Amino acid sequence: MLRLTLAQLFLALMAVPAFAHDPVPCESGRDVPVTVTPVFDEPRFDASQGLASIQAIAGDKRHSIPQYHSTTMGITRYEPILEFHVPAEIESVPGGPGCVRIGHIDVTVGYRDVTVYIAHEIMPGSCGFQETLEHEEKHIAVNRQLLDEYVPLIEDRFRSYVQLNGTFRVDRAEDAKPLIDQKLQAIMDEMMQRMETENIRRQREIDSPGEYDRLSHVCNGDLGRLAYRFRHGGG
Repeated sequence: MLRLTLAQLFLALMAVPAFAHDPVPCESGRDVPVTVTPVFDEPRFDASQGLASIQAIAGDKRHSIPQYHSTTMGITRYEPILEFHVPAEIESVPGGPGCVRIGHIDVTVGYRDVTVYIAHEIMPGSCGFQETLEHEEKHIAVNRQLLDEYVPLIEDRFRSYVQLNGTFRVDRAEDAKPLIDQKLQAIMDEMMQRMETENIRRQREIDSPGEYDRLSHVCNGDLGRLAYRFRHGGG
């Protein structure tokens, strides 16, 4: 007859694999397609706003390209867009409520309703109007370039995430979408912050002291005089 002491019985129970009754792990390793689509609407032009309104538009940092002039003659305004489409399916597994599998990630990022405002005090077709327009086009070119540069970086960042987290377990099915959205939004916020920091740096290079001086003296000093009159209440 086999007799076990309490100590031997304890050791025998401990020898049973701890995972024997754990839920079956969620399988991973499947590639998850990631697509990031840039959007930048073709700019439209508006010369109906006065200098006072232009300054107000320039103060809205979320919807306008950063400008650093003491008096802003023109400004480009836009509506930032960030959209996710992340279909996921939940598969029931033995021992647990289910595994969540991300099908694919589609992201749309960029700018819609792009509008270039040029103060109505600047005569359309004049030298000052053309200089202001060309200056705004330089700012727009930076935004376009950054968007093109960051699309593959955003795609790589999301791919790195889903390679490790494309499949995961949740206790309740209704928890799946908020968890996915929260994590993807955090990743996107991180990337957009990096993009915005670089955007500000490059935009300041366009609005250099040399460019300020040039615009003040170009066109026989028309823009400089206009800015001076506005700052001193002359309209």
